[in-house]
Order: sequence, then C-alpha cells, then structure tokens
Amino acid sequence: MKERRKVMQGRVVSDKMAKTVIVEIESRTSHPLYGKVVTRARRFKAHNVEPVVAKLGDLVKITEARPMSSQKRWQVTEIVQRGIVVEKAVDVELESLREKEEADRAARRVEEERRAAERLSKLAGEDEETTEEAEPESEEA
Repeated sequence: MKERRKVMQGRVVSDKMAKTVIVEIESRTSHPLYGKVVTRARRFKAHNVEPVVAKLGDLVKITEARPMSSQKRWQVTEIVQRGIVVEKAVDVELESLREKEEADRAARRVEEERRAAERLSKLAGEDEETTEEAEPESEEA
C-alpha cells in the first residue's frame, strides 16, 4: 500500500527567501460553545522549485516532503490561482491618501493666512481710526 502525502492549499504571504515561500493556510471552525466562526491561520515554509515559481499573493497547493531544513517540510506543487500583490495596492492607496491630506493641509494653511491678514488689516484700520480720533482731542486740549 502506497503512503499518501498530505496536500494543503493556501496563499503565499512571503517570497523574500531564495527557493522558499511562506504559505498561510486558514481554517474556519465554529466555536463549540458560542457558535462564532473562528478563523485560525497556520504558516508553513515550502520549497519553491524552478518549474513552479510561486509569487506573493498566489494561491498554491503544497504537499508534504522530506525535511529540507529545520522548518521546511513542504513543497509547492501547483499554482491554483495567480494573485494580485496586495502590498503594492495598499502602498498606492496610502500614497493617494497622503497626497490628499497634504492638499487639505495646504488649503487650510492658505485659509489661515488669509484670515490672519484680514485680522491684521482690521486691527490696523481700527488703530488708524483711534489715532485719528485721539489727535483731534489732543489738539483741543
């Protein structure tokens, strides 16, 4: 009887190592007492060989293999679905939010400067009026 190897499916969350990817496998179970659906994630290091090169965000199948290092005991066998790189999309969104925030700050700064200029001109106008009023009084006295 031939021994069957375990096969799991998960998403590649890191591909920064040479010939190794980290695959995260999520399992959803119902809590025995409260009934809430609990998501548990486990991470496995898998050997990423040349014919099947998995990248960040890909959905892959990994199979059990002989120990290749102290933590690496899995091998990428198939890419089920090519994924979108989530980190780059998040960076683009953050950049657009930063630009919008900077534009808002600049608009606020311009508005504050305009108000300050109005206050100064108003104060300068009142000072001129009070000095003009004070001068005739001193002449009369």
